[in-house]
Amino acid sequence: MKQKIVCLLAAAACFLMTACEKTPDKSLVTQKNIDSLEEAAKEKPEDGSTLKDIIETTTDTYSFNYESDDKKIKITADNVQVTLPTKDTIPMYHVKCGGISQEVTDKVYDYFFPDGAYSTTGTDVTKEALDKEIMSLKQYIATVKDDTQMSEEEREETIQQNEDLIQKCEEDKKTAPDESTLKTVPKDSTYVDQEWQTLGGTEMVKGLTVSSEDSKRSLNVVSADDDSSITSFLRYSVTGGYNYSGQQGVPARSCSEEEKQQIGISEEDARKYVDDFVQKTGMDWKIHDTLCIRGFTVRENEDTYGDSGDMIYPGHDTAYKFILAHSVDGIQSAVTSSAYVPDECDDDTYITWLYEQISVVVEPDGIVDFEWEYPLEVEDSVSDNVGIISFDQAKDIFEQMMPLTTKGDLEERSDDENSQVSITADVSDIRLGLMRVRSSGTEKSGLLTPVWIFYGDYTQSVHFLPGKGDGQEDYDNTQEQPWILLAVNAVDGSVIDVTAGY
Repeated sequence: MKQKIVCLLAAAACFLMTACEKTPDKSLVTQKNIDSLEEAAKEKPEDGSTLKDIIETTTDTYSFNYESDDKKIKITADNVQVTLPTKDTIPMYHVKCGGISQEVTDKVYDYFFPDGAYSTTGTDVTKEALDKEIMSLKQYIATVKDDTQMSEEEREETIQQNEDLIQKCEEDKKTAPDESTLKTVPKDSTYVDQEWQTLGGTEMVKGLTVSSEDSKRSLNVVSADDDSSITSFLRYSVTGGYNYSGQQGVPARSCSEEEKQQIGISEEDARKYVDDFVQKTGMDWKIHDTLCIRGFTVRENEDTYGDSGDMIYPGHDTAYKFILAHSVDGIQSAVTSSAYVPDECDDDTYITWLYEQISVVVEPDGIVDFEWEYPLEVEDSVSDNVGIISFDQAKDIFEQMMPLTTKGDLEERSDDENSQVSITADVSDIRLGLMRVRSSGTEKSGLLTPVWIFYGDYTQSVHFLPGKGDGQEDYDNTQEQPWILLAVNAVDGSVIDVTAGY
C-alpha cells in the first residue's frame, strides 16, 4: 500500500507542475478513474482497511507545521480534531444532481407558511409605467453619449442595448393596461410548469413562487431533471430587515461572547431554530459549521438610473449562518463554499455542477434566509463496505501535497511586479466522510466516495512594494468558510480537485 501511495503522489506532483491544457479525451480519462473507483469499492476490503480497523488506529488529533524557505507559504495544524463516522463500515453510492420533490416542497411550504401563501396574477406594468421607463432609458443614453470613460465600442454597444429596450417597451405599450391589474391570490404548494430561456434554448421545469400576503416572506423553488442545464434550488427569505445576499461570515468559534451578545440571540438558541426546521421537514441534514454574519440594508440612490444604492452595514454582526451537510446513511458528506468552475466551462457541452450547498440564517426572531442549491440525490449503492486508506497514509499525502498545491496557487498570483503574495493555510477540522466525485463535465452524475477531508482557513496576503501599487493598502483575502484545503480519496489515495469535481 505504501508503494502505491508513493506512486500516486509522484503522479499528482507531475500533474501539478504541468500546465493545464484542454484535451478532447479528458472526460474519458475521468470516466476511467470513476470506473476504477467503482471496481475497487466492489472488492472485499483487505485486512486492516475497513472503517472499523481505521477507527482503531486513528489518533484523536493532528498537528503539522510547514514553512517554505522563502517564508511565503505557511501551513499549520494545531491539535486539530479528527472526526470519524460512528459506524463499522463506510459505503459508496451512485449519485446525481437531483430535483426537489413535491413532498419536500410541501413540507417547507407548510413550515414557513402555516397559514398559507399567495401568488399574483395580472400585471402592474401599465402604459404610464412603460412611458416612465422609456424616459429613464433615454436619459441614460444621453449620459452614455457624454461618458468619456467608455471606449467607443463600449459606448455604441451600451446605446444599442438600451435602444433595443426602448423598442421593447414601445411594443409592450400596445397591449399594456391603462391601470394595474395585479392581484394577490391564495396559492398552495403544488408545482406549476415554468418555462426558462437558456443559452441552449427553452427548457421546462417544475417550480413554485409564493409569498406571504404582505410580501415580506417569499419562497422560490425550481426542480429540474438531472439532464437539464438548469439546476434545482430552493430559497426562502424575509425582506424588510437585513439582507444577507453574498455576505461572508466568520467562524463562530472565533467570535467573542461580546460579539455574539450583540447579535441578540445565543448560538445555542439560534441552533434550536435550525434543529426544529430540519426535524419538522424530515431532512437528512446535520449542522457542519456556524458563522457569525453581518447583514446590510440598502439606501436607494434616486439620482442614478436603474437599481442602485448604498449598502449600509451596522457596527456588529446581526445573525448566525448555519452551514448544513447532507447526511447519507449516518455519514456526513463534504461541504464547501467554493463556486469556482474549471476551464472546461467554456465548452458548450460542459454542465456546471457545484457541490451541494445548504445554509440557514437565523436572527433573534427566527429563520430569515434559507438556501439549498445543487441538491444531491442518492441513486443506489455500489458497496456498503469499502476498503479505505488509514489516516496516517492520508496525512502523509496531505503533508506532501498541500505545500505543492499552495506553491502552485502562489505562483499563479505572484506575477505582479508591484506586490508580493504570501499564503497561510490553517487546518481547523479533519473528517472522514463522503464526497461526490464527478463522472465527467458533461453529466450531472458520479460517485459518493469515502474521503479524508482537511478543512481550514486559506488566506492570501498581498503586500505592495514601496512606491508601487498606486498607494493601495496591503490586504488579506480569506476564502469563505467552509473551505476544503485538501481532499484525499480514501479509496485510492488520489487528491480530488474540488474545482473540477474529480
